[in-house]
Amino acid sequence: MQKGHFRLFAVLGGGVVLALSVAGFLLVEGKPLDTTWTPAHLALPLATTADRLQVLVGDIPLEKAIAERRLTLARDAGPLVVLEATVRMNNAPQLREARLMPLLALSAIAGGALVLFVIGLFAPRIGALHQNDLIDLHLTT
Repeated sequence: MQKGHFRLFAVLGGGVVLALSVAGFLLVEGKPLDTTWTPAHLALPLATTADRLQVLVGDIPLEKAIAERRLTLARDAGPLVVLEATVRMNNAPQLREARLMPLLALSAIAGGALVLFVIGLFAPRIGALHQNDLIDLHLTT
């Protein structure tokens, strides 16, 4: 019985790729979602988000209150009229959605490597299922 290099390749290659893909999966999955809010310097003006967001202050839309200079901010130096308002969005769903494709790719690689690893482990048993006395019939045309 001749020994090939397939079993060594399957066990070592499959095991290494499996370990690396599982480590990558855990690294991507374990990365915290710290930056879920839009940074303050990238906050959108209130007018650009009017189709998705409306802020009411005492039953008056915030844009109208700012335009009429009805909105003031109390400070130590005295009241300050608010001239503009910006909106920060929560980006957690988009960040989670961006993780999906790398996780799917790493899962597929891990599955393929696991199959290769298992085939490498059980290669001698699979070879034992081959019957030496089996006669293959080849029909001539």
